[in-house]
Amino acid sequence: MKSLRVIGSLLMGLFMLASVVAPAEVHALVPPSVQDFLFGTGTVTVGMATVSLSNFSRKERQKANLGGIAKLYLMAASDFTADWPAQTDVVAGSIAGPTIPVAAGKTWAVVTFDIGTCRVKSDRKGKLGYQNVGVSGECKMAGYEAAQITALDKTFNEGGVAIAVYKDGTRVVYGSSNEPLEFEDSTDSGAKADDALSIDFKFKGDGYAFHPPTLATAVTVALTV
Repeated sequence: MKSLRVIGSLLMGLFMLASVVAPAEVHALVPPSVQDFLFGTGTVTVGMATVSLSNFSRKERQKANLGGIAKLYLMAASDFTADWPAQTDVVAGSIAGPTIPVAAGKTWAVVTFDIGTCRVKSDRKGKLGYQNVGVSGECKMAGYEAAQITALDKTFNEGGVAIAVYKDGTRVVYGSSNEPLEFEDSTDSGAKADDALSIDFKFKGDGYAFHPPTLATAVTVALTV
């Protein structure tokens, strides 16, 4: 192998020498497609496209990183006056607002769940060029009463958007009015007195171009009282 490299270097050297002594004859032997590469006076840059990535890491030490959700708000997809949030609303992972496009007089419904039962998730998946984000959430509520059933019935065949308030106060938007969340619920009577008589409430959505964005503190969320 080493001898072949030496022979190749010698042949290349002889070729370049011949191009100086008899340039016309050598040019006639070289295909036009490579003449610029061999005889051009400019420089040739050989490279490939690159993808720029940013550094990312775990949250800094000595800072709180509490799991779980403190509050959950819901808005029906039909109560929005425009697609929200659209991809153009999300800048650097956050929605600055200044307002949420909902119909006049509409407010966000508050879901009061049992402590330690609410969680939300997102996952980005798919082949390169076809990736999208899916989201889901769930919580549990004690009881089974007429007022609870009435509230659940309003989610029947109605999609929507959720705002989850993390325990550090960060508000995160799940779903969009254009690709609304699907709401699901189930009930469980329990089998004995100390079993949980409860309602399980869930939501899920798919086909988003971004992970759930945070909501800037300046954006006001009008709540049902």
